[in-house]
Amino acid sequence: MISAKSNIAIIAAAAVIALLSCDRDRRDVNIATAGARTLKSDQLVSLMPEGFAGQIDDEAVLFVSQWADEVVLAEAAEDLGLAERPDVAAKLDEARRMILASAFEQFYIMPRIEFDSTEVEEYYQNHSGEFVRSQDEVLLLHIMVVDSESRDSVVQLMDSVAFEDLAERFSIDPSGSTIENAEYLTKSQIHPSIARKAFTMSKGEVAGPIETEFGFHFIKLVDFAAKGTIREFIEVRQGIRDYLAEQRFQAIYLELIDSLRSVKAVEIDTQAIKDALKNYEE
Repeated sequence: MISAKSNIAIIAAAAVIALLSCDRDRRDVNIATAGARTLKSDQLVSLMPEGFAGQIDDEAVLFVSQWADEVVLAEAAEDLGLAERPDVAAKLDEARRMILASAFEQFYIMPRIEFDSTEVEEYYQNHSGEFVRSQDEVLLLHIMVVDSESRDSVVQLMDSVAFEDLAERFSIDPSGSTIENAEYLTKSQIHPSIARKAFTMSKGEVAGPIETEFGFHFIKLVDFAAKGTIREFIEVRQGIRDYLAEQRFQAIYLELIDSLRSVKAVEIDTQAIKDALKNYEE
Protein backbone atom coordinates (compact mmCIF):
# COMPACT_ATOMS: atom_id res chain seq x y z
CA MET A 1 0.00 0.00 0.00
CA ILE A 2 1.31 3.46 -0.88
CA SER A 3 1.72 5.69 2.17
CA ALA A 4 0.23 9.16 2.55
CA LYS A 5 3.73 10.58 2.14
CA SER A 6 4.10 8.70 -1.16
CA ASN A 7 0.71 9.96 -2.33
CA ILE A 8 1.88 13.51 -1.73
CA ALA A 9 5.04 12.79 -3.70
CA ILE A 10 2.99 11.38 -6.59
CA ILE A 11 0.68 14.40 -6.72
CA ALA A 12 3.60 16.82 -6.51
CA ALA A 13 5.54 15.00 -9.20
CA ALA A 14 2.58 14.87 -11.58
CA ALA A 15 2.00 18.59 -11.27
CA VAL A 16 5.63 19.52 -11.78
CA ILE A 17 6.15 17.12 -14.69
CA ALA A 18 3.20 18.75 -16.47
CA LEU A 19 4.77 22.13 -15.79
CA LEU A 20 8.12 20.97 -17.16
CA SER A 21 6.55 19.88 -20.42
CA CYS A 22 5.63 23.52 -21.02
CA ASP A 23 8.79 25.09 -19.66
CA ARG A 24 11.88 22.90 -20.13
CA ASP A 25 14.24 25.71 -19.10
CA ARG A 26 13.16 25.55 -15.47
CA ARG A 27 15.78 23.10 -14.28
CA ASP A 28 15.58 23.92 -10.56
CA VAL A 29 11.94 23.05 -9.93
CA ASN A 30 11.34 20.91 -6.84
CA ILE A 31 9.56 17.75 -8.00
CA ALA A 32 9.18 16.07 -4.63
CA THR A 33 10.38 16.07 -1.05
CA ALA A 34 10.82 13.12 1.26
CA GLY A 35 12.28 13.42 4.74
CA ALA A 36 15.30 15.71 4.50
CA ARG A 37 15.75 15.17 0.75
CA THR A 38 14.48 17.20 -2.19
CA LEU A 39 14.29 15.95 -5.78
CA LYS A 40 14.73 18.57 -8.50
CA SER A 41 13.58 18.41 -12.10
CA ASP A 42 17.09 18.02 -13.53
CA GLN A 43 17.57 14.92 -11.34
CA LEU A 44 14.49 13.16 -12.65
CA VAL A 45 16.25 11.50 -15.58
CA SER A 46 18.63 9.69 -13.20
CA LEU A 47 15.70 7.80 -11.69
CA MET A 48 14.46 6.39 -14.98
CA PRO A 49 15.78 3.51 -17.11
CA GLU A 50 17.91 4.34 -20.13
CA GLY A 51 15.76 5.47 -23.05
CA PHE A 52 12.88 6.55 -20.78
CA ALA A 53 13.93 10.21 -20.53
CA GLY A 54 11.58 12.60 -22.28
CA GLN A 55 8.52 10.41 -21.83
CA ILE A 56 6.12 12.34 -19.63
CA ASP A 57 3.41 9.98 -18.38
CA ASP A 58 2.14 8.22 -15.29
CA GLU A 59 5.07 5.79 -15.23
CA ALA A 60 7.51 8.65 -14.63
CA VAL A 61 5.53 9.52 -11.53
CA LEU A 62 5.98 5.98 -10.23
CA PHE A 63 9.76 6.36 -10.37
CA VAL A 64 9.47 9.49 -8.23
CA SER A 65 7.22 7.66 -5.80
CA GLN A 66 9.77 4.84 -5.56
CA TRP A 67 12.50 7.42 -4.88
CA ALA A 68 10.41 8.86 -2.03
CA ASP A 69 9.85 5.42 -0.52
CA GLU A 70 13.55 4.61 -0.67
CA VAL A 71 14.47 7.93 0.95
CA VAL A 72 12.13 7.47 3.92
CA LEU A 73 13.22 3.85 4.37
CA ALA A 74 16.90 4.84 4.27
CA GLU A 75 16.35 7.61 6.80
CA ALA A 76 14.43 5.23 9.06
CA ALA A 77 17.36 2.79 8.88
CA GLU A 78 19.78 5.54 9.85
CA ASP A 79 17.51 6.58 12.72
CA LEU A 80 17.76 3.00 14.02
CA GLY A 81 21.54 3.08 13.72
CA LEU A 82 21.61 0.36 11.07
CA ALA A 83 24.30 2.19 9.12
CA GLU A 84 26.66 1.44 12.00
CA ARG A 85 26.23 -2.32 11.77
CA PRO A 86 29.53 -3.81 10.51
CA ASP A 87 27.88 -5.73 7.65
CA VAL A 88 25.85 -2.72 6.49
CA ALA A 89 28.82 -0.34 6.87
CA ALA A 90 30.95 -2.71 4.78
CA LYS A 91 28.36 -2.73 1.99
CA LEU A 92 28.05 1.05 2.08
CA ASP A 93 31.83 1.37 1.87
CA GLU A 94 31.94 -1.09 -1.04
CA ALA A 95 29.20 0.78 -2.92
CA ARG A 96 30.96 4.12 -2.38
CA ARG A 97 34.28 2.65 -3.50
CA MET A 98 32.82 1.13 -6.66
CA ILE A 99 30.88 4.28 -7.60
CA LEU A 100 33.90 6.53 -7.17
CA ALA A 101 36.20 4.16 -9.07
CA SER A 102 33.68 4.03 -11.90
CA ALA A 103 33.38 7.82 -11.87
CA PHE A 104 37.16 8.16 -12.17
CA GLU A 105 37.15 5.87 -15.20
CA GLN A 106 34.22 7.70 -16.81
CA PHE A 107 35.23 11.30 -16.19
CA TYR A 108 39.03 11.09 -16.12
CA ILE A 109 40.12 8.16 -18.26
CA MET A 110 37.44 8.00 -20.95
CA PRO A 111 37.90 11.63 -22.14
CA ARG A 112 41.58 10.81 -22.76
CA ILE A 113 40.79 8.05 -25.25
CA GLU A 114 41.45 9.50 -28.67
CA PHE A 115 41.92 8.08 -32.16
CA ASP A 116 40.74 9.14 -35.60
CA SER A 117 38.95 7.38 -38.45
CA THR A 118 42.28 6.79 -40.22
CA GLU A 119 43.40 4.47 -37.44
CA VAL A 120 40.17 2.50 -37.74
CA GLU A 121 40.62 2.10 -41.49
CA GLU A 122 44.28 1.16 -41.10
CA TYR A 123 43.41 -1.53 -38.60
CA TYR A 124 40.87 -2.95 -41.04
CA GLN A 125 43.41 -3.01 -43.86
CA ASN A 126 46.17 -4.53 -41.74
CA HIS A 127 44.02 -7.18 -40.04
CA SER A 128 41.76 -8.34 -42.85
CA GLY A 129 42.21 -11.95 -41.76
CA GLU A 130 40.18 -11.21 -38.63
CA PHE A 131 37.12 -10.39 -40.71
CA VAL A 132 36.84 -13.49 -42.87
CA ARG A 133 33.44 -15.17 -42.66
CA SER A 134 33.50 -18.67 -41.20
CA GLN A 135 30.02 -19.49 -42.56
CA ASP A 136 27.63 -18.43 -45.32
CA GLU A 137 25.53 -15.44 -44.29
CA VAL A 138 22.46 -13.60 -45.55
CA LEU A 139 21.35 -10.00 -45.20
CA LEU A 140 17.56 -9.93 -44.84
CA LEU A 141 14.75 -7.47 -44.49
CA HIS A 142 11.92 -8.88 -42.40
CA ILE A 143 8.17 -8.40 -41.90
CA MET A 144 6.34 -10.18 -39.11
CA VAL A 145 2.59 -10.20 -38.54
CA VAL A 146 0.64 -12.20 -35.99
CA ASP A 147 -2.85 -12.45 -37.48
CA SER A 148 -4.23 -13.96 -40.68
CA GLU A 149 -5.89 -10.72 -41.78
CA SER A 150 -2.56 -8.86 -41.86
CA ARG A 151 -0.92 -11.87 -43.50
CA ASP A 152 -3.48 -11.88 -46.30
CA SER A 153 -3.15 -8.12 -46.78
CA VAL A 154 0.63 -8.38 -47.20
CA VAL A 155 0.25 -11.23 -49.68
CA GLN A 156 -2.24 -9.21 -51.71
CA LEU A 157 0.01 -6.15 -51.85
CA MET A 158 3.43 -7.79 -52.21
CA ASP A 159 3.64 -7.34 -55.99
CA SER A 160 2.52 -3.71 -56.03
CA VAL A 161 3.88 -2.11 -52.83
CA ALA A 162 7.51 -1.74 -51.75
CA PHE A 163 8.63 -4.20 -49.09
CA GLU A 164 9.71 -1.39 -46.79
CA ASP A 165 6.31 0.31 -47.08
CA LEU A 166 4.52 -2.94 -46.28
CA ALA A 167 6.67 -3.33 -43.19
CA GLU A 168 5.91 0.18 -42.02
CA ARG A 169 2.22 -0.52 -42.40
CA PHE A 170 1.86 -4.09 -41.15
CA SER A 171 4.94 -5.41 -39.32
CA ILE A 172 4.93 -5.55 -35.55
CA ASP A 173 8.59 -4.44 -35.76
CA PRO A 174 9.02 -2.09 -38.75
CA SER A 175 12.69 -1.52 -37.90
CA GLY A 176 13.41 -5.04 -39.16
CA SER A 177 12.75 -3.90 -42.71
CA THR A 178 15.30 -1.09 -42.82
CA ILE A 179 18.75 -1.66 -44.24
CA GLU A 180 20.22 0.45 -41.45
CA ASN A 181 19.13 -2.13 -38.87
CA ALA A 182 19.79 -5.25 -40.94
CA GLU A 183 22.74 -7.51 -40.09
CA TYR A 184 24.37 -10.44 -41.84
CA LEU A 185 23.21 -13.65 -40.19
CA THR A 186 24.22 -17.30 -40.31
CA LYS A 187 21.74 -20.18 -40.48
CA SER A 188 22.05 -20.80 -36.76
CA GLN A 189 21.05 -17.20 -36.01
CA ILE A 190 17.75 -17.45 -37.89
CA HIS A 191 14.64 -19.46 -37.13
CA PRO A 192 15.04 -22.79 -38.96
CA SER A 193 11.85 -22.33 -40.99
CA ILE A 194 13.04 -18.94 -42.23
CA ALA A 195 16.63 -20.08 -42.77
CA ARG A 196 15.59 -22.96 -45.01
CA LYS A 197 14.03 -20.47 -47.40
CA ALA A 198 16.46 -17.58 -46.99
CA PHE A 199 19.53 -19.55 -48.06
CA THR A 200 17.90 -20.65 -51.33
CA MET A 201 16.77 -17.20 -52.49
CA SER A 202 18.24 -14.83 -55.07
CA LYS A 203 19.18 -11.24 -54.32
CA GLY A 204 16.13 -8.99 -54.32
CA GLU A 205 13.73 -11.92 -54.04
CA VAL A 206 10.81 -11.71 -51.62
CA ALA A 207 9.30 -14.75 -49.93
CA GLY A 208 6.45 -15.49 -47.55
CA PRO A 209 4.33 -16.06 -45.68
CA ILE A 210 6.51 -18.39 -43.60
CA GLU A 211 4.68 -19.58 -40.51
CA THR A 212 6.44 -20.08 -37.17
CA GLU A 213 5.25 -20.26 -33.58
CA PHE A 214 5.73 -16.47 -33.41
CA GLY A 215 3.55 -15.54 -36.40
CA PHE A 216 3.82 -15.09 -40.15
CA HIS A 217 7.03 -13.86 -41.73
CA PHE A 218 7.96 -12.26 -45.04
CA ILE A 219 11.60 -11.82 -46.00
CA LYS A 220 13.55 -10.02 -48.70
CA LEU A 221 17.09 -11.14 -49.51
CA VAL A 222 19.32 -8.08 -49.79
CA ASP A 223 22.62 -9.92 -50.06
CA PHE A 224 24.29 -13.30 -49.74
CA ALA A 225 27.86 -13.51 -48.43
CA ALA A 226 29.73 -16.77 -48.86
CA LYS A 227 32.02 -18.43 -46.35
CA GLY A 228 35.59 -17.18 -46.76
CA THR A 229 34.69 -13.69 -47.95
CA ILE A 230 35.91 -10.63 -46.05
CA ARG A 231 33.37 -8.47 -44.30
CA GLU A 232 32.94 -4.94 -45.63
CA PHE A 233 34.49 -2.13 -43.60
CA ILE A 234 31.08 -0.66 -42.75
CA GLU A 235 30.08 -3.95 -41.08
CA VAL A 236 33.03 -4.04 -38.71
CA ARG A 237 33.84 -0.36 -38.26
CA GLN A 238 32.08 0.03 -34.91
CA GLY A 239 33.60 -3.18 -33.59
CA ILE A 240 37.08 -1.93 -34.52
CA ARG A 241 36.39 1.40 -32.82
CA ASP A 242 35.27 -0.41 -29.67
CA TYR A 243 38.37 -2.62 -29.73
CA LEU A 244 40.76 0.32 -30.20
CA ALA A 245 38.98 2.26 -27.47
CA GLU A 246 39.37 -0.70 -25.10
CA GLN A 247 43.08 -0.93 -25.93
CA ARG A 248 43.56 2.79 -25.26
CA PHE A 249 41.59 2.49 -22.03
CA GLN A 250 43.70 -0.41 -20.77
CA ALA A 251 46.95 1.41 -21.59
CA ILE A 252 45.88 4.59 -19.78
CA TYR A 253 44.37 2.61 -16.90
CA LEU A 254 47.50 0.56 -16.26
CA GLU A 255 49.73 3.63 -16.39
CA LEU A 256 47.50 5.50 -13.93
CA ILE A 257 47.17 2.50 -11.61
CA ASP A 258 50.95 2.13 -11.40
CA SER A 259 51.29 5.82 -10.60
CA LEU A 260 48.44 5.90 -8.07
CA ARG A 261 49.64 2.76 -6.32
CA SER A 262 52.97 4.49 -5.76
CA VAL A 263 51.45 7.80 -4.64
CA LYS A 264 48.88 6.15 -2.36
CA ALA A 265 51.49 3.76 -0.93
CA VAL A 266 49.69 0.52 -1.76
CA GLU A 267 51.11 -2.51 0.05
CA ILE A 268 49.72 -6.06 -0.23
CA ASP A 269 50.92 -8.75 2.16
CA THR A 270 50.36 -12.00 0.22
CA GLN A 271 51.41 -14.17 3.17
CA ALA A 272 48.90 -12.44 5.41
CA ILE A 273 46.21 -13.13 2.82
CA LYS A 274 47.10 -16.82 2.72
CA ASP A 275 47.13 -17.01 6.51
CA ALA A 276 43.75 -15.32 6.72
CA LEU A 277 42.25 -17.78 4.24
CA LYS A 278 43.79 -20.71 6.11
CA ASN A 279 42.34 -19.50 9.39
CA TYR A 280 38.94 -19.04 7.72
CA GLU A 281 38.99 -22.62 6.40
CA GLU A 282 39.83 -23.95 9.85
